[in-house]
Amino acid sequence: MRTHRYLVLIALLALLAAGACARRPSVDNKINPQFNVAVAPFSVAQNPWDLLAGYLPERVTPPKADAMDQLDTIMAKALPIGPDRNVFGAARVVPCVDSVKKPQEANRMATLKYWQDVGRCADVQYLVVPKVIHWKEREGSAVGSTSPAWVILDLYLVNVKTGGLINHFHYDYQQRALSDNLLDADKFLKRKGQWVTAAELAREAIEQGLKEFGL
Repeated sequence: MRTHRYLVLIALLALLAAGACARRPSVDNKINPQFNVAVAPFSVAQNPWDLLAGYLPERVTPPKADAMDQLDTIMAKALPIGPDRNVFGAARVVPCVDSVKKPQEANRMATLKYWQDVGRCADVQYLVVPKVIHWKEREGSAVGSTSPAWVILDLYLVNVKTGGLINHFHYDYQQRALSDNLLDADKFLKRKGQWVTAAELAREAIEQGLKEFGL
């Protein structure tokens, strides 16, 4: 008899719990508060310690101001920004880049700490830090180039909480004729056999890097 009463009591508690769960407001599963990502604006790596990893070649040509604008535009298009993805663009980070104190020491640990502080200021868990090193425009046209485009850039993914560098993507590419590099046959076909611009190379790089980051 006592066992029967326990079973009835358990059944009633289960019904009450089910009713309480049914009355809970729905949760938007498209937004994960534990995974906020912001993308910093592109900047030029002028010194070795500007890079969080990798190296700075001896002879490089930094991009001009219009190319920097192109890079930020390409990044914004490659990574759709909106609350449904919990990803924030450079507009959220720029005020922090300007307000956070620049590193006093010329070393990578100080640079990494700076970007960690920028991420904290932007109130995000992860920060993508893009750096451009070399930018050479195509000489000629899409059908014929005497000196192809060449781009070197790096993307870094920083864990803001720990201050650790959790991923790094390096891109160093100058387009060559198909006869000079048969391994690029797939890229040759994708580009429809044309000589592309530096901006088009940058777009390929950014899309590939973000894919490797899982973004």
